[in-house]
Amino acid sequence: MIFRNLKMRTVMITIVALTTFVGIFLLCLLASLNSNTMLRDKVNDNMSTYLDAQERSIEKFVQESEQKLILFSKAKDIEDILLEDAKDRASNPDRTPENENAEYFSTNLKSYNSAQNYTLDYFQSLTNWEGLYIGNLNSTVLTYNAVPVIGRTLRSGDSLKELMDLIAANKNGVYDAGIMVSKGSGQLCLSMYAAVVKDDEIIGYVGAGVFNTELENILEGNKISGIEDSNFYMINSKTGVLFTATDEAEREFIAEETENPILRDVMKRIEAGEADGHYEYSDADYQNGEKVVVNYESVPGRDWAVILTADKDALYEASNKNLRNMFIIGALAFVIILALVALSITLLTNPLVKVTGAIKELGKLNLEKNAEVSRRANDRNEVGIISHEIEELRKSLSSIVNTLKGCSTSLDSSAGSMSVNSKDLVGFVSDNTATTQELAASLSSTGSIVDTVNGNIRHMNKLVENVANSVKEGSEQSGNILAAAESMEQKSAQTLYESKRNITENKAAVQDVMGKLRTLSKINTFVNDILSIATQTKLLSLNASIEAARAGEQGKGFSVVATEIGTLASNTSSAAQKIQDITRLTNESIDETVKCFDELNEYLEKDIMKKFEEFNAEAQNNNRITNDLINNINEVSKNIVEFKQFVNELVDQMDEIKMLSEQNSAGIDDIVDKNEHTSKIAEDMVGAVTVNKSNAQALSEIISKFNGN
Repeated sequence: MIFRNLKMRTVMITIVALTTFVGIFLLCLLASLNSNTMLRDKVNDNMSTYLDAQERSIEKFVQESEQKLILFSKAKDIEDILLEDAKDRASNPDRTPENENAEYFSTNLKSYNSAQNYTLDYFQSLTNWEGLYIGNLNSTVLTYNAVPVIGRTLRSGDSLKELMDLIAANKNGVYDAGIMVSKGSGQLCLSMYAAVVKDDEIIGYVGAGVFNTELENILEGNKISGIEDSNFYMINSKTGVLFTATDEAEREFIAEETENPILRDVMKRIEAGEADGHYEYSDADYQNGEKVVVNYESVPGRDWAVILTADKDALYEASNKNLRNMFIIGALAFVIILALVALSITLLTNPLVKVTGAIKELGKLNLEKNAEVSRRANDRNEVGIISHEIEELRKSLSSIVNTLKGCSTSLDSSAGSMSVNSKDLVGFVSDNTATTQELAASLSSTGSIVDTVNGNIRHMNKLVENVANSVKEGSEQSGNILAAAESMEQKSAQTLYESKRNITENKAAVQDVMGKLRTLSKINTFVNDILSIATQTKLLSLNASIEAARAGEQGKGFSVVATEIGTLASNTSSAAQKIQDITRLTNESIDETVKCFDELNEYLEKDIMKKFEEFNAEAQNNNRITNDLINNINEVSKNIVEFKQFVNELVDQMDEIKMLSEQNSAGIDDIVDKNEHTSKIAEDMVGAVTVNKSNAQALSEIISKFNGN
């Protein structure tokens, strides 16, 4: 392992350092993720809340403007001038748009002055309104806060029809055309129309334009907290016209179609069905590729959208700063913890280092008493336990060394006397053994040669017997194989014969059955006869009907009979036709069946019978091979019997030679055995003396290595 060659103190400090680092890092990372998640959620909530407030401000502004217009439309003066204008238009066919103006209306419409004054007074009570007017069903302006506009026809043709349809669809409320660029002032205005209804019929309408500046002031008055460097936009989500913007760079494009890529991206999302959303926008070509957080909402029921954007880095600057501070604090904590751990581990392992020194001294065979080990031997901690065991080990080693000293002295003294006696005994035995061994060596060599030859011959005899047995078993098995081969050949021939016979019989039976089935085709002949009779019956019925018609009143009864006969003929013809169809299908099925049986017979004759013939030929060939094999085995068996007799005679002769050799060497062997036994005892004594001397010397050397004894 990686820590095997390191000190325990180093390993412990390293493990604690790694564990502490990983823990602090994961803690900081988790805190960072939670902080970012909470900040992101808070930012999203703040942006959504701000947009909701802006949306409510827009809705409130629009509703208040609509209520003011509805209130204006309810005046009696407006109803009077519209009814009077309709009456004047109906009674004055010479009236044209060219002569319609304030002077004409004041001359010909008694209610004009009252309605115009009401329009001016109401307009004066309003703030930030561009215009307020009354229009008839032709969109001709009857009253207006600016007199030169009175008498103008604002729309005609399809444009007029579209406007009146929209006003009619909102008969009980206001048709809000949205914020658009005013043709008169060139400024953005909220364009509204309210129907004037009499007896549930629209007799005209009132229209107004409210400058967008008031809405801008309202929207700019709403502040967002906790989000710096943010920008608010309001656009037409279909046309892309910019209504308002807090971004100074975009304000010069108000009332124009925006080219801002973020706003165009929001339009695409709304068009794709995402009515609101929160996402990060990044474009390398926009603001140097900086990421922008975008939150947008569509205004329900209107083609408007409110959008809030903020720079991501500025938005999360506080979180990033907290994250940096957190990692700095974590690093400081890591350093402090590591220092404390290193100090603690050093203090705790110092006694262990001293105890380790005592173990090293024991390794050097120094049995002197260690003061530090003795002092800590009674402690109950791990160092005390180790110290106690070291002291016990030192005492045990000292006792063993003392015992070995006594044994070494005793061995050394006894080894001297045994050495002198054993040398004399070895000399005597060596002389007797040398002479006897020379004679025994000659006889032993002869006997060894005889044993070797006899063993080889017996082994040869055994091999011959094994071969004979194998040949005998092979002969018996060949007989079984021959019987099986003959049986296979007979069964194959019988099966081939029976298969040929069965195929021939099946073919004849199928042909007989097919012949019988084909007799069904005669049904067609009978059916044709039935059809012919039915046709003649129809003709007879027709002629009878004609004759009955000629007979007049007296032939009515006969006419009924003729009709029934005709019906019977038709039914008979229909039934015969069905029988004919069934017969045709039956004949087709018979043809298919005949075809299938022909293919089956062809398969049996060409494939199955061919395989049976090949199998029968192979069985005959196997029978011939088996007969040849049995003949060869019988010949080998005869030769092996003769060779076995020769080997048996040779074994008997070798047994006689061996018996004579054993009788001659029996006496010599007995003498040699006794001399060898005596010589071995003497050698063992010499060896024991040598070993005892070596052991005594080794013990002395071991004892001399120990210190303190």
